Amino acid sequence: MLRFSQILMCLIGLGGFGFFQSAMAAEGSISAADLAGRLASALEDGDSATRLKMKIEPSGGGKKVVMQVQVKARRNKGYTQVVYQVLWPKSRKGEAFVIEKKKGGSVKGYAYVPPKSMTPLGKAKMKEALLGSDLAYQDVIDNFFRWQQQSLVGNEKVERAECVILESKPGSGDSTIYGKVKTWVDTRRMVAMRVEKYDTAGKLLRKIETTRVAKDDNKRYVPASMKVIRVGGGSETEIEGSSIRHDVKFTDKDFTTEALNDFRVPR
Repeated sequence: MLRFSQILMCLIGLGGFGFFQSAMAAEGSISAADLAGRLASALEDGDSATRLKMKIEPSGGGKKVVMQVQVKARRNKGYTQVVYQVLWPKSRKGEAFVIEKKKGGSVKGYAYVPPKSMTPLGKAKMKEALLGSDLAYQDVIDNFFRWQQQSLVGNEKVERAECVILESKPGSGDSTIYGKVKTWVDTRRMVAMRVEKYDTAGKLLRKIETTRVAKDDNKRYVPASMKVIRVGGGSETEIEGSSIRHDVKFTDKDFTTEALNDFRVPR
């Protein structure tokens, strides 16, 4: 089965399935800090390679955009590197970007459009659309479960799943375009069923809804497909994972601008 945490893990996250259920049963409840910590740790799972399908559909009608994208990632505590590469359609093959972020450090990266266009991706670019979708570049590098402030703010049922609502707010050392994020966590399967992202003034910017849940290659429940709505953006983006590999080992070279034209995935 696919694993979706590597595809958009910074968007919604997931938790360890079996051990977390046991802890909940034994304790009867869990603190916001513990919940956030376990979710954050589950996202930081090292090297991975994933393929996904992105469908961007104008909300007022019009031509849909469908892409197949390869994602290479390294996600560890305090350090994230990602490369996105468009595989299809042929007219866009080779479009790519690379971003890396260290805890307490600045974001850096580049967007590439063949044959020669290379645009730096710094902090000011993080709010811009990723490959023309309803995601921002920031969405693929944030691990908001590591932000300074975490609190439980309620309970609500989403798609027949009982969820705990975790609210995450950044501290002074957290570099992000967002002011807070709310995550609806299905504590039975430990899957984020809904995520809402707000700006610093409290305005809702993005809403992510999980539309299908499946088990990944590690036998954990994960969001297998989702819908991203950018408030006032005029479109919606559907994202579906199709494969995942953990039998990969990347080097620093795999996250340089020179690697943006290299579609190979090393074992």
